[in-house]
Amino acid sequence: MSWWNRIIQWFVNTNERQTLINKFNLSSKEAFISDVVPVLFRAESSKGNSAYKHQFSNWLYHGFRIRVLTGRDLSVDEIIQLGAVIRSNTYLCRELVTLGYDTLEITNISGVVVKQWQLTTLIAIGNTDFY
Repeated sequence: MSWWNRIIQWFVNTNERQTLINKFNLSSKEAFISDVVPVLFRAESSKGNSAYKHQFSNWLYHGFRIRVLTGRDLSVDEIIQLGAVIRSNTYLCRELVTLGYDTLEITNISGVVVKQWQLTTLIAIGNTDFY
């Protein structure tokens, strides 16, 4: 792939990543306002965990971070449950990987990462058994 095509692809991925983040944040806002969830979440790109990098990883911001912004602080068990909901959505996990993310991380209300997962292990990349 030529360097020009890489630059074009980088801009396409950046736009797709921002669209995904905007959709997540809008849904989170609506769920909080409607009192469906007790806290407001915000998604953003982060540096991620370098140990989780894969061939599609973005070169700088390869983590998909979900921050607890307001409401109450979630317990570790609640954060693990939130992660389980996201991890169980294979389509979303595959979308995150193809957009250059390799780490899913969730923070507490103070912004400290409480739990993180390696996205490629969630979707079994490398499994070539198609039979």
